[in-house]
Amino acid sequence: MNAAPSPSGADHPRTTISAQASIAIDAWAWGLADGSLRLWQLPDAINTLWGVAYEQGRRSRDTEVQLLKLDADRLWLRAFVDNDRQQYLLERLDQAADLANRPDVDDVLDEAWQIYLASLDNIREPIRFTSTQDTRKEVA
Repeated sequence: MNAAPSPSGADHPRTTISAQASIAIDAWAWGLADGSLRLWQLPDAINTLWGVAYEQGRRSRDTEVQLLKLDADRLWLRAFVDNDRQQYLLERLDQAADLANRPDVDDVLDEAWQIYLASLDNIREPIRFTSTQDTRKEVA
């Protein structure tokens, strides 16, 4: 039975390239960093490598970014005086109830609560229906 490859790549040998290719890739990386090159100017394979690496790097920070955003929203909400904070949250609950009050909903109160809870992830933005579709594109 074949074991799945290690996600770290530790079970694979180090890939080598020629010195000339290494120098070219290094120059391209620094050219991107200093703005003297644009991504579209690079070979397709390098462009793909950059795109995959960028997406993996972005995803690796998603949890931290979400936690920091929630903390910023919490602090933003705490900046309100108590009565204003209460009024703001009650208005959001009313807005959620308005969105939930539609013919295709059997339990409007439950739907309003679900919409309201989902809105707590973006407390500073207007309440709206949340999208459940995954909009990420496949990288080939």
